[in-house]
Amino acid sequence: MEQNKDLGDLMISQGAIYGEETKPPLSFGDIQKEYAAARTNAVAFDISNRSKIEMTGPDVPAFLNNICTNQVADLPLGGGCEAFLTTAKAKAVAHIRVYHILLADGRHAYWVDGAPGQNRKIEEHLDHYLISEQVSFADRTSDYAQFLVMGAESRAIISRLIQEEIPELGLHQFLIRQLEDAGSCQIRFENDFNIPAYEIVCLKSRSVRVWKALISHGVIPGGTEALDILRVEAGYPEAGKEIEETTFIPELNRAVQAICSTKGCYLGQEPIVMARDRGQVNRILFGLVLEKSIVKHSTLVFRDGNEVGRVTSSVYSPLLKKSIALVYLRRGNHELGTSFEVECEGVKQSAVSCSLPFNDGLN
Repeated sequence: MEQNKDLGDLMISQGAIYGEETKPPLSFGDIQKEYAAARTNAVAFDISNRSKIEMTGPDVPAFLNNICTNQVADLPLGGGCEAFLTTAKAKAVAHIRVYHILLADGRHAYWVDGAPGQNRKIEEHLDHYLISEQVSFADRTSDYAQFLVMGAESRAIISRLIQEEIPELGLHQFLIRQLEDAGSCQIRFENDFNIPAYEIVCLKSRSVRVWKALISHGVIPGGTEALDILRVEAGYPEAGKEIEETTFIPELNRAVQAICSTKGCYLGQEPIVMARDRGQVNRILFGLVLEKSIVKHSTLVFRDGNEVGRVTSSVYSPLLKKSIALVYLRRGNHELGTSFEVECEGVKQSAVSCSLPFNDGLN
């Protein structure tokens, strides 16, 4: 993704520490402060590198409904949902959110929001299944900035910025409002991490003004390292870690959020329904509470000397005051509270399985 130099320069002046120039900052020098702001006040993360595909044309609702796992054909204007794009065998292509939007010229459109770096992959997948439908795609990833404002005070702060109280929004619902002098912005309610949060999407040219407005109202700037801790605590899967091309969608255990069990036929439906009816899959995503320290991606998990799983993400949780991990556990090892052993770089430690999210009911 093309770098937003003006926004980057502003963030550097605020203490941003970058790992790669084309990616959001790792931190603003104090990861603990950034994490704490999400739990007590409000923190803003730059997530502008998320993929953004705009779909237009009269056949978009039916076409998209036929190739994703959730019911999107009847999304109301201002509504959204979580879904997956899959292969015919229900292997993961992309973890997405879909929104029904109104363009500036009055046309209805669908906006597909995906993980960073997946814009071309999503477009290619959509184009592969496009036959004669009247559907057009446009990659808007570089045209728009996107910020995640998270924390107990996020609603109050954004209400002040738009000079009206934000109404109660359902998950993935959004509204369009003027944000101080930054112009029109899309404001989405996103509670994926079990913490009140809003995403602000604006034209790239307005990004500096939006960011300045957030910081001037007491929002703490945050980086990807604090965001990843919050993600793992919430048990939220990430592309390249929990979600790979070999991932069978039911293994992610997100049927409630992202799979409609009552819709008509869609790509990947048959294996998903078969897995649901059998009531089991070969492996499933769980949480692990570790005895000692965090472990690396792909660390193996053992039970009674037998390999039974693999770690996908691991962080130290300030919420639990323990090291935790997301892990795929094989069938036969899904009972909560089961003891395991992990070994990373020659160091062995015990671990206990738990349900996800780790932070469920603790906010």
